[in-house]
Amino acid sequence: MQMKFSRRMGTAVALAFFASAALSACSSSTGETETSPSKEPVVTTPTIISDGKLTVCASFSNPPDNFKNDSNEPDGAEIDIAKAIAGEMGLAVDYKQYSFSGLIPALQASQCDVIMSSLYIKPEREEVVDFVPYLQSGSAVMVSAANAQGVTGYNDTLCGRKVAAANGSTGASNAQTQSGACEAGGKSAIDLTLTENTTDALHQLQAGQVDAVLSTTELVDYYAKKTEGELERAGDSFSPITIGAATQKGSAELHDALSTAFKSIVESGEYGSILDEWGLSETAVHPS
Repeated sequence: MQMKFSRRMGTAVALAFFASAALSACSSSTGETETSPSKEPVVTTPTIISDGKLTVCASFSNPPDNFKNDSNEPDGAEIDIAKAIAGEMGLAVDYKQYSFSGLIPALQASQCDVIMSSLYIKPEREEVVDFVPYLQSGSAVMVSAANAQGVTGYNDTLCGRKVAAANGSTGASNAQTQSGACEAGGKSAIDLTLTENTTDALHQLQAGQVDAVLSTTELVDYYAKKTEGELERAGDSFSPITIGAATQKGSAELHDALSTAFKSIVESGEYGSILDEWGLSETAVHPS
């Protein structure tokens, strides 16, 4: 899956690379940004934790999907989708920031109504939360341009190498799976470092502390462009998967309202415009 990116992102997300570790390392922070609804609701407002606001948990660590811009405000395709969905519900948006691994626990503790933060829909997650799909994604390996260890992608060239990935992410799970395959084939296991967020992992790669980073295809391709080749993707994107908005298990009223609102922005063309703006048209989900 190959991505292209719009000029809108410009230098804004450089902050995510050079400074967001300090922001994302916090376990949580409330009231990050509040946006107002832009239209009359098209669905009945469900029960939510704060009147008039859809409270969204996010890690702001996965550009171009979600990040903090150079004004320290939430930005990205998922942020725009969240605003559009909330607008269809007649709600403002209020964000709470958590490390990626803390997102589902925060939702389960009723700290937010929904997670919209590049959360892949996987069977083990579907056991504890419900999802409304809204983006397609995939995984990829990022290396430095020098790539002294000769990593060529998600394969046995990762065996015995130092690899970083965000704790709780699919990248971390992929690294563990490949490490097992390495050992089964008689090769050395991957030396895996788990970080609070992918930005920290990329810092380690840039500093030469690790040989590769596993993350989403969108993020890997984004930083390949942002660093002008200092960092690059190794091999093809793999393991296509869907991203969804996660709600507490059994919260049917909210889940259905989010689903209806998402279908509304798809039908109106607003969803397509958001993806076009971020150069992510290939990641579109088409609700049935």
